[in-house]
Amino acid sequence: MFRNLTFDAANGTHLLIGGALIIGMVTVPLMANTVLGQTPLEGGLMLMRMTAAIPFGAVLGGFACQRFDYRAPTIVGLALAALGFGLMSRWGLDVADPGMTVHLAIAGFGFGLLIAPIALAATNSVEPSLRGAAAGLITATRIVGMTFGLATLTAWGTGRFQDLVAGMQLPFPLPGETAEQTQQRLTDFETGLSDAGLSLFSDFFTIAMVVCIVAIGIAVFMVWRPGRSES
Repeated sequence: MFRNLTFDAANGTHLLIGGALIIGMVTVPLMANTVLGQTPLEGGLMLMRMTAAIPFGAVLGGFACQRFDYRAPTIVGLALAALGFGLMSRWGLDVADPGMTVHLAIAGFGFGLLIAPIALAATNSVEPSLRGAAAGLITATRIVGMTFGLATLTAWGTGRFQDLVAGMQLPFPLPGETAEQTQQRLTDFETGLSDAGLSLFSDFFTIAMVVCIVAIGIAVFMVWRPGRSES
């Protein structure tokens, strides 16, 4: 199966999709619960604005595969996901609807478009007797991508946040300092933490955007076309 360029391209694309998808699924509710000061329920509802759009994209992607080269809906889906993450990377503390919902829905719809063409490109590019194995491998590839994405998110994110807050000290009261001065330093400290967190989440969304763009370069090798017969 791995001697087939289309199969390789589908798996490589799915690997990167898994990495980008997990960044969104982890970062969105985490950002809501930290720098945006929302409750866990509000963070989940915020993420749902992205995941709820995935089924709509999946249905449209299935129809598109009946008429177009599998690369077409894949590239469009990756471009939409990259656009969504790019818009999300510009979020500030004042992010609100309808812009927030639109940005999340764009990314989710893009991910939905990818489901059918990648699965079909992987399974239809191999012999009929190997399609079950191909279906299992293409699913496993996304899970592996999500695993690596989550591991990278944790390791790099921790180090990045430590760099951003380096030099910041807890505002303990100083001798001879008034209560107003202590409160001001506490406010400055909290503002610095929020800015550091916002910068970190912006970096996460930017990385996800870049991953989607790189995946487009791999997806162009998914040369399978609907209606092609097996040799």
